[in-house]
Amino acid sequence: MLPSCPPRPQYRKELKAVLPADYLKPDNQHLLWLLGHLAFCAGLLLLLKWNSSWWLVPGVSILIGHSFGCMGFIAHEICHGGAIRNRKLRHFLAGVAFSPFGIGPLLWSKWHNAEHHGHTQDADLDPDRLFLLDEYKNKPVLKWLYRRSILLRNLLIFGFYSLMMSEQNLSAMMRYVRDPKLKAKDRLAILFQFLVPKLLWIVGTALMGWPVLVFGYIVPLLIANFMVISYISTNHFLNPLVDDGDVLASSLSVTLPKWLAWLDTMHSHFGAHVAHHLFPQAPSRHARKIERQIMALWPDRYHVMPFNEALKLLWNTPWIYDEDGMSLVDPHKQVTVPTLGHGLDQQQPPARKAPKRVRCKG
Repeated sequence: MLPSCPPRPQYRKELKAVLPADYLKPDNQHLLWLLGHLAFCAGLLLLLKWNSSWWLVPGVSILIGHSFGCMGFIAHEICHGGAIRNRKLRHFLAGVAFSPFGIGPLLWSKWHNAEHHGHTQDADLDPDRLFLLDEYKNKPVLKWLYRRSILLRNLLIFGFYSLMMSEQNLSAMMRYVRDPKLKAKDRLAILFQFLVPKLLWIVGTALMGWPVLVFGYIVPLLIANFMVISYISTNHFLNPLVDDGDVLASSLSVTLPKWLAWLDTMHSHFGAHVAHHLFPQAPSRHARKIERQIMALWPDRYHVMPFNEALKLLWNTPWIYDEDGMSLVDPHKQVTVPTLGHGLDQQQPPARKAPKRVRCKG
């Protein structure tokens, strides 16, 4: 017989009763950041056109890549549609912000807003969850990866961060384009929203010279991929699988040091991911304040840790869910690690064997 679980609080209802109304009221302040990043990138591209000296190129590529990543966070906020009610305008602005990645707003709305937010950490329905044990058994590349040393495996995985956002975009796009249930006009829209921005960036920078194409677009895109996936991987990869929509169980928030608070603002407070999953249309600038209230109400349920600690745990933790969905396992080395809320101790290296746990239902 499955053990009974304590009743889950009505998070949104209880928070709405204590939060100031303006914390949840959508606004357009993030659009000012978008204009700033577009102007900044344009200026740096012109600088590269005029001067592509070896000592200048690395710094410019990093700055453009960082702005690309920030634009991705802004596009994410735009796509949730809280502030911009007009769908066409919302998709246009999100498309501009997502353009370096070639992520179409229609695809993102279906893939991220509907599937991921609607079924977070659901083993059957969340397209962004980690691998299941059955998937490991049927994927030769995973078996090969887990036969390598932990160091080599992690170097390959974390190195792939620089391509992962682009790879996930392509995978999601092909999945939807091949879906017979999708309308033909939506298939065409998804392809159009990928191809046109990509061509504009590639052709536009190429016309400015190959140094601009390579160091003003290709290298910055790799940097932006790494930056965005570093956040995304901490959002859920240390959490258990759930089948009851428990946002606090399925999400992790990460924090930056106080001296990097300005960077948290530039990143649209993307690390405040628990607040985002509870109120996806709320302005990101209020996310940390919302999370302080979450901490006050449910300190035993709310998961938060420093960004660097979360990345360290991801380095030390296998990325395959065991059959119980509450532990992560290295099938080759027979090492099992509990997830957050089920024994994962962020202060200790999680390289120990853990007993099987029974997942609560209902």
